[in-house]
Amino acid sequence: MIRVQLHNLLFKAFHGIHKEEKIIGNDYSIDASVEFHERDEVIEHIAETIDYATVYSIIKNRMSIPTPLLETIAMKAGNDIHHQFPDLKSITISIKKMNPPIEGMQGFAEVCWHKEF
Repeated sequence: MIRVQLHNLLFKAFHGIHKEEKIIGNDYSIDASVEFHERDEVIEHIAETIDYATVYSIIKNRMSIPTPLLETIAMKAGNDIHHQFPDLKSITISIKKMNPPIEGMQGFAEVCWHKEF
């Protein structure tokens, strides 16, 4: 089993259910992990693996679409990635909202989605 991971992908985006989130936006950090069974004893060509540049592009595209819920973003990005790479055995995407609009809260809010195929 091979795991391809992307860590700390940083975005400024306009997701959320509150009006101010859609206007001023927020900072987000995304981690993504995909797993697949290797077909060959040694992988030597990009066509034999998951191209993490494509995974990044799919996530970047999904982050550019204002969406009320982080759960929706994670699930749609994950399904888009699986559509591009149907041999995936599992996918995990976590999205951190770095400055959630909760008075007095320090820290971040995170949604993590995992699916096995």
